[in-house]
Amino acid sequence: MIDCVKDSRKMVPVGEYVPDKGHKSVSFYIEGLNPGDSSFAEVRLERDESVYCKTCNKLLNLKTGEIIPICCGKMMEVVD
Repeated sequence: MIDCVKDSRKMVPVGEYVPDKGHKSVSFYIEGLNPGDSSFAEVRLERDESVYCKTCNKLLNLKTGEIIPICCGKMMEVVD
């Protein structure tokens, strides 16, 4: 994975993902990111919105007051 600053990071799958077994999501460890890093501000939605990750294209539908999650090391973007 290469971000917008041309830094290269390795994505390593965590666990297993088998849709036939009923798994609904997959997790990755991204090289160089600290899972305990809380440097991102908590941003809450003012109304029901859809947000997406520009890196992996994950899409979530969130409700009013929910925190916009961090995905692939960046805060997810609100869908216009």
